[in-house]
Amino acid sequence: MRIRSQKDFWCGVVFFAIGIAFMVIAREYRFGTAARMGPGFFPALLGALLAGLGLLIALPAIVRDGDPFPKLQLRPLLTILAGIVVFALVLQPLGFVLAAVVLVLISGLADPELRPVESIGLALLLTAFSVGVFVVLLGLPLNLWPDL
Repeated sequence: MRIRSQKDFWCGVVFFAIGIAFMVIAREYRFGTAARMGPGFFPALLGALLAGLGLLIALPAIVRDGDPFPKLQLRPLLTILAGIVVFALVLQPLGFVLAAVVLVLISGLADPELRPVESIGLALLLTAFSVGVFVVLLGLPLNLWPDL
């Protein structure tokens, strides 16, 4: 069997595997009914939907032509991972605002075409949006600035 659209096929396989994993993990919780949902109802339902979506993506990829699987790029993977690690390390001492700015600036290095001005603008915009969502709308008690 030849996979004609590798990109779609492997994307569908990943969706299917994650969906099945959610359904298996959800078995540990009480399912309930549609009228009285238990804690396992929603993860099982989402897992089933994700697994179904994975099949809908993967199966047509066997007969339909598409793009080949792209070459794995290490620079974006490593810089975004580094940004997340640095965010976790500096969140407590620097506060959410500065940690979020550092996260976006480091992650921006993943795209060599992103100019520094664009990266700074994106960092400010995403940080303001994050503060608005998490602090203002959701009311999470985040430490926004460094404790002096």
